[in-house]
Amino acid sequence: MSNLEEPSESSLDSAQTLPPFPFLDLPSELRSKILSYLLCTDRRTIDLDPANHRTSTARLHLFLVSKRFGYEAYHVFYARHTFRIFQTHGRFLGKRTEPLIARLPPYYRRALTSLELRLGPGWSDPPKPWYVSDRLGLEDCTAVRTLRVFVEVDPSSSVFKGFRLNRHFFTNFSGALLQDVMERLPALETVEFDAYPSVERDGALMTRLLEVTKKADMRIAWGSQREWGGSLADELEKAGVKARRARGI
Repeated sequence: MSNLEEPSESSLDSAQTLPPFPFLDLPSELRSKILSYLLCTDRRTIDLDPANHRTSTARLHLFLVSKRFGYEAYHVFYARHTFRIFQTHGRFLGKRTEPLIARLPPYYRRALTSLELRLGPGWSDPPKPWYVSDRLGLEDCTAVRTLRVFVEVDPSSSVFKGFRLNRHFFTNFSGALLQDVMERLPALETVEFDAYPSVERDGALMTRLLEVTKKADMRIAWGSQREWGGSLADELEKAGVKARRARGI
């Protein structure tokens, strides 16, 4: 339970007589820290979502305080959150619904530092907006160093037999999508993988994703949810071996 007490009427009257606080005179590091408390949401991954009007819209009003304040505020907001490249909420999977980052102006995209590619929704029939083109503006994302890839399902698993188009469809689609995204991010350094518990690290989908990432000469990292780890050299070697076996080499 909070120990904070409701302010009294007298304290409110006193506060109204105080001069404005010189926020912009504070050191930049302190201003950024304060803005992070004001702007960062509990949902650190931002996507097209009906809940955005409750979680984010009010915070964005701070961009309108002044030109300088807005400049600092939007840099904090866009740098401290991960933005999902392709929407996953069912309401926004229509053919004519553009992804969120495609709707951002270039100067907002230049403030982004991490993106997420979520693989799994529509595994039998990927959503129509899920393709890489100039409209996404990925080339504007010059500060993005980390791409987070979260795998929800691996349809190559035997449990999907009878429901999938074929064993390799989603594996091929996901590998090509990841490759296209990496090729368009000019400053990308790290690809971080995570997944739900049902996804195997040595399954066909993860093997393909690791192979594509290795070919792009990106650093591989592991997220905290799946608790994958181990030697990076072992994982890359395992990915290479499995890929050669799949090709019958």
